[in-house]
Formats: sequence, C-alpha cells, structure tokens
Amino acid sequence: IMAHQNGLANAVAVLGTALGERHLQVLRRYTDKITLVLDGDEAGRRRTNEILDALLALFEKNQVDLRILTLPEGLDPCDFIATQGSDPFRALLAQAVDALEHKFRTVTHGLDTLTDTHRASQAAEQLLATLAQIRPAEAGANSAALLREEQMLGRVARHFYMAEEKLRSRLSSLRR
Repeated sequence: IMAHQNGLANAVAVLGTALGERHLQVLRRYTDKITLVLDGDEAGRRRTNEILDALLALFEKNQVDLRILTLPEGLDPCDFIATQGSDPFRALLAQAVDALEHKFRTVTHGLDTLTDTHRASQAAEQLLATLAQIRPAEAGANSAALLREEQMLGRVARHFYMAEEKLRSRLSSLRR
C-alpha cells in the first residue's frame, strides 16, 4: 500500500519464500522483468541466498528477468519509501543487479581467492551449482541464456584462477 500511495504503481508485496510458479505465471502476463527487493537485515539476505538457486531456476523457466535490490541495513521497502521518498527508491531500483550477479557478489564478498583456497573452492562450487540449476542439461536454452552462462563461466575462471574447461566439465557433472 505504501508503494502505491507514493506513486509506485507496479509493486506487489510477497514473501520471497512464498513466491511460486503460479504467481510468476500471473505476473508474467504483465512484465518480463521483476525486481525482488530485499530487506536490509542479515536474516532476510541469508534466507534469500538460501533460496536464490530455486528462484533463479523458476524465473529462467518462465523466461522472466530477475533483478535483486538489497536495501540499506535495517530498512524494509515501506520504511525506505516513508523516510526517503519514491524518487530515491526508483534510483535504487535502477541499480538492481541481475540475480546471477547478485549470487556472484554474495559468494565472493570478502573472499581472497589466493589465500583462502578452501572457501574459494566452495564459492566456485556454489556458482557452478547455481548455473547447473538454471539450465539443466536436458532443457533447451535460448541464446541469451547460453551467452549469460558463457560469461559467468569465464568470470568464475578468471576470478578463481581456474581453467575454464575444468569448470565446464564440473558443470556437466553437476547437471548429470
């Protein structure tokens, strides 16, 4: 209600964990791009990261571009709009990142890949698992999805100092 009262007409309040395929099919009638706005608290971010792979797969299956915006610490959308206004909220929405980019930033945040090799290998594995869920091997994929996967594999290879071919091999294994 707060969003609508402040001129943000295209807003739907939903618990991220309660967002299902049927909801997405209804929303898909109106848009092919959705920005999930996360509260700025640690619990909300942690829970979203736990379900992000499933959300990415769901959105990819329904051909909806999922963007993620994390609000500043301690604020939810209602608080932010009430204190800052709708224009600053719109400015933040414009900065929302692709969900796969959000995943990359989350797993690599504060990570020194050269000195913390154990955590680095866990992070790389998490990213590959996400890619495996987004487009399972038996499913067809459009060229945009394939390009996005190629870009992310290249980025993971560079960031973690790993051979891209080994990453592709591991991705294939995860899909099987």
